[in-house]
Amino acid sequence: MKLVRAVLLASVVSAFSVSPLFAADEAPLPKPDVLTEEAVMTSKRLSTYDTIILRDLKVEGAEYSNIDEEEKPKVEAMKPFLVRTVAESLEMELKRRNMFKKIQKNGEAKQKAVILEGDFTEFNAGNRAVRFWVGFGAGKTYLKMKGRLIDAETGKELATFEDRETGYRGSMTMESFDDLFPHQAKSLGENIANFIEKLY
Repeated sequence: MKLVRAVLLASVVSAFSVSPLFAADEAPLPKPDVLTEEAVMTSKRLSTYDTIILRDLKVEGAEYSNIDEEEKPKVEAMKPFLVRTVAESLEMELKRRNMFKKIQKNGEAKQKAVILEGDFTEFNAGNRAVRFWVGFGAGKTYLKMKGRLIDAETGKELATFEDRETGYRGSMTMESFDDLFPHQAKSLGENIANFIEKLY
C-alpha cells in the first residue's frame, strides 16, 4: 500500500513539474520595445515564415489634428504618397537586413507567409508658433499609425502595434507639415522594420 501511494505521489509531482516547463515554452516572445505601443501574442519567431506580405496602410477614418479646412485638400493629396513611402521604406529595410525569402506587396495569403496590415490613425500638423515660443516638445508635427502581423494560413494575430513618429525635426523646426510628413513616413517604415527584426 505504501508503495502504491509513493508511486501515485511521484506521478502527481511529475505532472506538476512538467506543465510549467511546457507553459514556459509557449510564452510569447518578449516585446521589442521599439514602437509606442506593442503586444506580442506568438512564441514563434518570424524567421519560420519564408514570405511577408506588405499591405498598403489604409487612410480612411484617420484623425486630422491642427489642420484647417484650407489645409485638408493638401493632406488628402499627400496620402497616396505617404502610404507608398512607408511601404517602400519598410521593403528596403527588410531587404537590406536579409529578412524573408520573399517580400510581396498586397499579395494573396498563402502558407508560410506573414501579413502586415495597418492604418494611419492621425495626421497632426502641429503648431509652428507653439514650437517656437513654448518649446519642450509642444506643438509637434507627427504621423500616427497602428498595425498588426497575421499568420496568413490561420488568420491568427501574431502581434499588434502603434507608433507615433515625430522625428525629422518635428519638435523644433519651423517647417510645415507638408515638408515633414514625407520624412516621418519614411521613418515609420524603418521603425516597423526594427520591430519585425526583433521578432525575426
